[in-house]
Amino acid sequence: MAKKDLGANIQDTPLNECLFHYNQWRDDNDNRRTRPNGWDAITDAYWGKLPDDWPYDSRVVDPRIRTTVIEKDARLLNNKLRGRLVPREGGDMLSARVNNALLEFQWDNANHGGTMLSKWKRTSQDTRLYASAFAYVCWKHEKDEDEILFDGNEFVPLDVRDSGLDPTCTNIRDAKWFQRREWAKVEDLEKDSKLYPGLSQLRSKLADRGSGGDRRDNAYQNRILQLKGLNDRVGNDRVFPTVEIVTEYRTDRWITFAPKYKVVLRDIKNPYDHHRIPIVQLTYYRITGDPWGESEIEPVLPLWRAIQANLCGYLDTMNIHMRPPLKIIEDQVRIETIVFGPEAQWLMNRQDSVMEYQGSPQPMQLFQTTHSALVQNFNNAMGDISQGVSNIDNTNPDKTATEIKQSTTQQNSRDQDNQNQLAEAIEDMMGMWLSNNRQFLFADKNKQEYILRILGSELFAYFKKAGMDEMELTPEAMQTIGDIITQQGGNLSEGDMNSLIEAGKTPKFPVYDNAYEENPSEIMAKTKMRVNDVGDGAEMSLVPEDLVGSYDYIADVKSMAIGANDALTKGLHQALEMITTNPQVAQMLMQEGVQPKIKDLFIAVLEQDGLNDAERFFPPAPPPEPANFNPMVPDPNIVNGGQDGVQLANGQVQTQGQPTQGNVSPQPLPQQGLPGGASADPSGIMSGQGGGPLQLPQ
Repeated sequence: MAKKDLGANIQDTPLNECLFHYNQWRDDNDNRRTRPNGWDAITDAYWGKLPDDWPYDSRVVDPRIRTTVIEKDARLLNNKLRGRLVPREGGDMLSARVNNALLEFQWDNANHGGTMLSKWKRTSQDTRLYASAFAYVCWKHEKDEDEILFDGNEFVPLDVRDSGLDPTCTNIRDAKWFQRREWAKVEDLEKDSKLYPGLSQLRSKLADRGSGGDRRDNAYQNRILQLKGLNDRVGNDRVFPTVEIVTEYRTDRWITFAPKYKVVLRDIKNPYDHHRIPIVQLTYYRITGDPWGESEIEPVLPLWRAIQANLCGYLDTMNIHMRPPLKIIEDQVRIETIVFGPEAQWLMNRQDSVMEYQGSPQPMQLFQTTHSALVQNFNNAMGDISQGVSNIDNTNPDKTATEIKQSTTQQNSRDQDNQNQLAEAIEDMMGMWLSNNRQFLFADKNKQEYILRILGSELFAYFKKAGMDEMELTPEAMQTIGDIITQQGGNLSEGDMNSLIEAGKTPKFPVYDNAYEENPSEIMAKTKMRVNDVGDGAEMSLVPEDLVGSYDYIADVKSMAIGANDALTKGLHQALEMITTNPQVAQMLMQEGVQPKIKDLFIAVLEQDGLNDAERFFPPAPPPEPANFNPMVPDPNIVNGGQDGVQLANGQVQTQGQPTQGNVSPQPLPQQGLPGGASADPSGIMSGQGGGPLQLPQ
């Protein structure tokens, strides 16, 4: 389809402006896709497709690009993200932890189209192949009649072929516009007809053309489907026709239009308070002059082809040596009898009528050297470890310890650089998520709380230590209790006192179920966090005040890398060993006024090792006994006043057959299963009928 240059008319209408931008990025993307070593060539190499004019008979491919890309993403994105919020203006650490818990909860729930980890892997893979990848950051609200199916932040990766970036920018954050193309079903658009006022005009034009919709393969060829020998059937469904729609995101407005039908479906103000283009861009290698950056695969395509050529050439040569060509004297041999096989009979007039061609073995001897050198250069270019290839001697597959250390350092350096770019993109997304939470989480005025489930010992312990599940006596309540005691003249039993105290307690961090109740006595308050019966998790109530304040999100992307848990486990074990085996460490900590929490450290070590319920191995200790306490030598008044001791003639006291020197007898041992023997009270001491006061260890 010919593209019209709007020229000076681009400012006439919003539609003309958008069409001008549409033609720009579509031309650019077509060139990026079809040029030499472009997107299609990169996809072919990733898939393992050799060029059609391949000069070798063998077409065996070493899938080194695919392996490298998958391993890189597996190293960087292998675990759940850990991050933290740092408070700025109007924020505090406790509120930052609460908002961080909300973001972690939303990270787990944003699973439309896959988990967040799988969606970021897809984004990272496209970035390595095609220089940049983009994702749409939105607030998704799904409702079925009166039931809310989903209400929260989402992250939607975009196809690079359907992504149009302002070519004059340096990054999405300073872009004036970004266009997102969708192949939407007409039925879905009609369900959201309120969102698209221009839908009736689009229906009219579709009816006039008698078209079943727009086919995607008319815009570009899906290379993956081509390689698989499949047809692109998007837009080929007569039951559910598809139409091409494009949304141009600007900082101040959104314009959705159908470029083929020249129809504006909507033109609205940017609905998000953050006033940003709601798109995240991931670029691993930035380059001046192109906002897309640089592909990681394009520079190594010549090396990849050289590896395949060397491999296929070697196989061709090996086949020639295994079944070499034959030199035959004409008219001296019956050609049809020359068959390679056991007990074959060749009919010829002379013994030298057939001779094997003797090729040079040198190419085969040089294969290992050439292959090792090419693979080493490829891995060095990718910043990867040259597994099984020596950097010092290419013919020696063994690697020295120094080489392994140097290669690992090289790999870690490249991975760390990638992690820095990944962290910037995730922090960009989280910044928009925070803003969306403040704007939409309590958009319904009747919604006064948002329930979070708190799992995980670290976050749970922090909120519990902060007292979010505690009840406390306010000074006003204490004054009221004192007044009641004064009015009663102090004649209150212990039970009455406890009842007054319990009745006067209020939540330390209150959450009100009916905050708009006009009668203060009818307002119902509860603690901000409610611990479950097991004591290993809780529910937390978020209120609008929790979202007030400004925060910076710090993405700990190293926690997502493979082996991050191993490093943490090793560090916890080393810390536990230092504290328990080196008394100087404990002494230095005590001098600084710090007392190590050995139990918490033990639990952290066990949980990091994979034990989910480590708390059960640390029950509360029994009350400490006095230093001079001896269960066999009780208070003489108790023994003499009771009935357990039998005084002997020599002044000894016999108890349960065990004599003890002195004038006192040992107290009988308590019965098994009865703590302290309290239920066995033969002397009547517990009921106040004994000969003396009961002495119990405190």
